This record gives sequence, C-alpha cells and structure tokens, in this order.
Amino acid sequence: MKLRQWLWSYFFIGPNLLFLSVFLVFPLFYTMYLSFFEADIYSSTFVGLDNYSSLFGEELFRKSFVNTFYFVLIIVPCVVIISLVIAAFMQGFHKISKSFFRLVFYLPVVSTPVVLSLVWGWMYNPSFGIIKYFSELLGFGAVDVFSGQLSAILALSGIVVTWMVGQPIILYLSGMEGVSKELYEAAEIDGAGPLRTFFSITLPMISHTTILIVITSTISVFQIFVVVHLLTGGGPYHGTESLVYTIYQTAFVSLEFGKASAQSVILFIIILIISLLQFRFMKSKTD
Repeated sequence: MKLRQWLWSYFFIGPNLLFLSVFLVFPLFYTMYLSFFEADIYSSTFVGLDNYSSLFGEELFRKSFVNTFYFVLIIVPCVVIISLVIAAFMQGFHKISKSFFRLVFYLPVVSTPVVLSLVWGWMYNPSFGIIKYFSELLGFGAVDVFSGQLSAILALSGIVVTWMVGQPIILYLSGMEGVSKELYEAAEIDGAGPLRTFFSITLPMISHTTILIVITSTISVFQIFVVVHLLTGGGPYHGTESLVYTIYQTAFVSLEFGKASAQSVILFIIILIISLLQFRFMKSKTD
C-alpha cells in the first residue's frame, strides 16, 4: 500500500519535476559548468576562473552592476510603500469597490511587460508622446526623459513600479483582512487613532507579508531587462544598462557564452546572498 501511494504521488508530481529539471535545474548547472570555458558557437576552451577574474576589471560590468543596484534601491521601497498605502486605503472600501480596484491594480501584473513597455515608450516619446503634450501645456517645453542617465533611470523605475504594485496590493489586503478584529477594538477602547492603530497593530501583524514582498520584489528587479531593452537599449552611454541586459549582450550579440555564463552565476549568487540577508534581517525584526 505504501509503495502504491509512493508511485501515485510521483506519478502526479512527475510532470512538474521533469519540467523543473529540464528548464531550471539542468540549465543552472550547465551554466555553472560553461562559466569555466571560453566558449562560442563552434568551440570551447577550458580557462578556469579567468572569466570571473576578468569581469571585475571591466568597466561596463561594474557600471551595469551599479545601475542594477540603483534600480533596486528606487523600485523596491516604492513598491512596498505605494502598495501598502493603497491597500490601507482600500481596507475601508465597500466589498464591490474593493473587488473592482483589486482587478484594476492586478491587470498590469497579468499583462506582458513588452506591451506595457511599448505603451509607456509611446507616452514618453519626445515627438508625439502624451508626456510631451502636458509638458508643453504647462510651459516646460518638450522633455526627453531618456536623454540623461538620472532621468532615464527614474523613468524606467516608475514604469516598473506601475506593473509591480498589483501583486503586493493583493498580498497586503489579504494580510490586513487576517488581522484579528479584537485587536482593533481594543485599540479603539484605549483611544488610539487611525495612524497609531496602523503603525502599532496593522504594520507589525503583516510584517511577514512585507518580508515576502521585499524579497520577491528585489529578485524581480535584479532581473530587470525588457523595459531597458525596448526603451533605452542600455543608454544613454550605458547609463541604464542592467546586469541581465549585459548578460544578453555578451551572450547573443558578442557570442561570448562562457563569459555570459560567469556573469549569470555572479548574478545568481548576488540575488541569493541579498535574499538571505533580507530574510534574516527582517525576520529578526519580527521575532
């Protein structure tokens, strides 16, 4: 009977295990293996750690590394704060209104980043975009946000925030709805105002949701690619080039697969370390 249950269990999870093995586990280990080679389409030569040692001497890789951290430092706090504020306001909505706004905020999440990036690209277009129209209407003249590094990073970050806040809003709403009503009643009896109640009861009670949102948002932003590729191409002067975009350029434009694999491994290690540090730090704050 136990053997039968064991076989049936693996029969049902088998397709998922096969999918994970073929498309995630095998590529991960093969990328680690390939990072020790100088490889192109036709040949590969074992070079040991040369791909890794050469990366940190490359100015472009260091620049893309710094740019990616800029994106993380701008986008992640904005996503957490904006989604938390919106979810807090939605708590007082009627059930039908809350369902409607849940749908509205979640729509960008299920839309493809390519479509959203193109729409924002048209809006930011310095010749016929709606941003240009309102800028001229207000007397500021035509504005090209992608002409400077700072303005381009801020513009791209704003675009990413618009499609990332949907899921955190849903998570925060679920977390807030799970907070015991008795705690709010006790706070009201003690004379606590809305702000004091929010910071003393709601925020601590949804801290685990915040941990999840911070970690998943950080991982997502470290993999930022589509909006950079479609709107700026890493410009101006590599000012918005992210790590994933650099990996793409190295692998599919320069055809240096060994170096691109080394870059991918470094990105994987960075995400892993930062995620573990975030989890331990925020968990220690909640315990």
